[in-house]
Amino acid sequence: MFRPGTDETNVQYEDVLCNFCRRSWDPDDPTRPLIEGHHGSHLCGECLALAYQAVVLENKSDRVAGVACTMCLEERDDECWRSPEFHDAVLCRRCVKQSATALEKDKDYQWTRPKQVEGA
Repeated sequence: MFRPGTDETNVQYEDVLCNFCRRSWDPDDPTRPLIEGHHGSHLCGECLALAYQAVVLENKSDRVAGVACTMCLEERDDECWRSPEFHDAVLCRRCVKQSATALEKDKDYQWTRPKQVEGA
């Protein structure tokens, strides 16, 4: 997403926001990677880690019938993660896994997917 009032002919880094936490992107901060979805949706590495932990490792789901994934724009029957702050932002399991794979391959960042904790 973009900050309200963004000039779409002159988008600045600080205009690019994560749809799930609404924090702006800083390309010089290696701890804050960002991945882009369809129609200007964005997901930061911190929100992706939370979603991966919940959906993939803990098999939790916040799916609500009739609500599409913010990243792929599809309404899917698989597990979903909903932003704890912005309930209109939903991420399906497929996008969680695809985003995790893409960010791990990005050499500009050292993002790694969360691991299952032994005994948990």
